Amino acid sequence: MTSASLAGISISPIMPTEHLLEGTMAPVGNQPLDITLAFIFSTISVIGVLGNLLVITVVLKVRGMKTPTNCYLVSLAASDTLFFFASLPHEMMYLLFPSDNYLFGKLGCVLLTYLPYLAMNTSSLSILAFTIERYYGICNPYKARTMCTVKRATFIIAGIWAFSMIYHSYWLFLATLIKDDIGTSCSFRLERNSNAYKIVFLLDFVLWYVLPILCDIIIYAKIGITLSQCGDKIKKSVKPKKISVSNEVIIEKSKTSSTSMGHYSGRDSHISGKRNSTRGKNQVVKMLAIVVAVFAICWLPYRGMVVYNSFVSDPKYSWSPDWYINLSKTLVFINCAINPILYNLMSARFRAAFKSLLSKRKNSGFKTTALSHRHRLNTMDIMSSAEPKSPLITSMTGTP
Repeated sequence: MTSASLAGISISPIMPTEHLLEGTMAPVGNQPLDITLAFIFSTISVIGVLGNLLVITVVLKVRGMKTPTNCYLVSLAASDTLFFFASLPHEMMYLLFPSDNYLFGKLGCVLLTYLPYLAMNTSSLSILAFTIERYYGICNPYKARTMCTVKRATFIIAGIWAFSMIYHSYWLFLATLIKDDIGTSCSFRLERNSNAYKIVFLLDFVLWYVLPILCDIIIYAKIGITLSQCGDKIKKSVKPKKISVSNEVIIEKSKTSSTSMGHYSGRDSHISGKRNSTRGKNQVVKMLAIVVAVFAICWLPYRGMVVYNSFVSDPKYSWSPDWYINLSKTLVFINCAINPILYNLMSARFRAAFKSLLSKRKNSGFKTTALSHRHRLNTMDIMSSAEPKSPLITSMTGTP
């Protein structure tokens, strides 16, 4: 098996596909499609790296952006950036510089196999982490006081990366260079049909994709129910009551009616604040849920093919057509680049922060006239003003 037999197959050089099963060489070498794919992957990578680095810089440099949720978004941006740097070299090598001898040596084989798995699975845990953080911030604001802080988020992120690095360290021992009569290739130490081989890819799929996505779905369902209930309470609190007296209908304004116009003004302002707070929280949850959905959709074709072909012992039953491989890889690259775009499209706060940074007003805190009042309302808690608010909610309830 040569390096050419792996060309155009996977994001890491070790992926069970039809070409590996058959031991045949995939056609490579500066064909129009190869050049087109190289251009697409390179363009997406440049956009993704710049966008993710911008997200990291905005959160760390712009005043008011360093919140627990945004800390997890920084972790996600860092893992996506790492993915580009770890995956693009192999893609360029297989598409533009085909050779019977692997170009990056033994160290390159090991690291460029280890790092993509580290990056993509750390992204999965980062997404799960900000999903759980939002759950506490919205559904259990009292616990959020102590659980949802920047300091705790920093520790959790460090734990995620440490755990992921340790867990994926087996790739440092499983990936190796194989020399044969044809040349040198980056390959896998385990036998293709061994149980250990199947366990490696099955565990990767279940532990780092299926379970996190299921948890995300359940948690966002609970968050949605909570926000819906809060919205219903707000509607009921402003709905006038009808009282029948001597066949006449009188509209009662409120149980706490008062002749004081100031009382009504304050009450209306409070209700308006809660309504804006709920609307802001809905927007945050919607944006983060879309990030989760995009991650799940873009990674499913690649991960599904990996697991399926891992369990296929007969080459004639394997499935990895070139068009599907190219599509699945393109979706993966898009996923790692699209999050900064989603933040800009769906978060007025992020848009203002990006503009602030790009216009070199890093310390202005993006206190524009159009946004300052809106986000002051959005940081109000769903609960009544008499109840204690969590630091998370007061700092980041409207938009991330």
